[in-house]
Amino acid sequence: MRRIKVIKLRELKPALPWAGAVIGILVLSGSSLPVRADSPAKFISRGNGSFYKGDYEKAEEYYQRASVKLPESAVLAFNRGNVLYRQEDYTGAREFFEEATLKARDLVLEGKAWYNMGNCAFREGSRQVDSDLEKSLELYQEAVRFYATALGKYPELSDAAHNIEVARLVIKDLLDKIKRQQEQRQEQQKRMQELVDSLLTVMQRQEGAIQDSDRLAKEKNRQEKGWRDRSRKQQGKQEDIRESTAEIEKKLNELFQGQAPPPVQEASSHLDSSLVHQREAAGDLSQGKPERAGEDQRLSLEQMKKALGKITQGNKDKQNQQQGEQGQQEQPSPQPEQARTEQQAARNETAKGILEEEKDNKKKRKQQARGGYQKVDKDW
Repeated sequence: MRRIKVIKLRELKPALPWAGAVIGILVLSGSSLPVRADSPAKFISRGNGSFYKGDYEKAEEYYQRASVKLPESAVLAFNRGNVLYRQEDYTGAREFFEEATLKARDLVLEGKAWYNMGNCAFREGSRQVDSDLEKSLELYQEAVRFYATALGKYPELSDAAHNIEVARLVIKDLLDKIKRQQEQRQEQQKRMQELVDSLLTVMQRQEGAIQDSDRLAKEKNRQEKGWRDRSRKQQGKQEDIRESTAEIEKKLNELFQGQAPPPVQEASSHLDSSLVHQREAAGDLSQGKPERAGEDQRLSLEQMKKALGKITQGNKDKQNQQQGEQGQQEQPSPQPEQARTEQQAARNETAKGILEEEKDNKKKRKQQARGGYQKVDKDW
């Protein structure tokens, strides 16, 4: 048998190259002045050092202090996202990566922020697999969209293409599981309906037994052989009804294999009570006491009605839940990028313009370098 190749998710490190670039700009722009101990460059440098030492709380503290003076820094938002990501706070990390996509001035950093948003969605999806397959599927699909957006911003980001393949393999497996789960639910609903039908039949038999007991109770001459024979016959019918009720309860418990929802558990409890009254009714008939038997049979029927109500309630609750889940699946999944399409389009054009401008500036700097040092203006 051919072995399936295991493909692992690839993850990026912090945006240290960009952080270094920011430090370089800060140092150059203040080359005639000493770097203050409380400068953003110093905080970023210390934050990077703490990050690689695994001291994420300290790294976040330094990044946060730097962000006070550089509130529009995409790099700081990116690195703060990485801190939370390493601490497995994927929701918080995703918010910072999203912030980085909005603040980024170049497509490379923006692409990597989208990529890390994809990783956050992927990890959140992994957490939902055991509890909510539909939610997990939604998150994996979202991760694919984020990776695809990352590739659109930064086509050289090959890890994004790799992770799309990983996510799609997981999605395929999830779809198979969801299909099997739906088939199991349908089979369960079918068997539940069969149990409901069986219970209704037993209830009708119990109503008939009540009528028979009432007729026996009205007869005055109970010493005749015919009356005693009818009483014993009614006893046998009541015992048959009890066996049928016990079989229904057994199948009900087997259907959920010890994981029955509360309404079904209550239904099982009502059936237990019904069985007790049925046993007492059979004993009353064996002793020639049809009046008492009728009382126990009525109590038995009352408990069966309550059981039926709980089973029906549980079934309706489950159907409503499934319909709600299907309704959510039919609605288009919220796509954060849609709300920012125009803003991103404008930002993309700006980023392209910056790249072109930077090329021109490089040429100018080379020319200036030949003629001597020129002061670099701050861009923060």
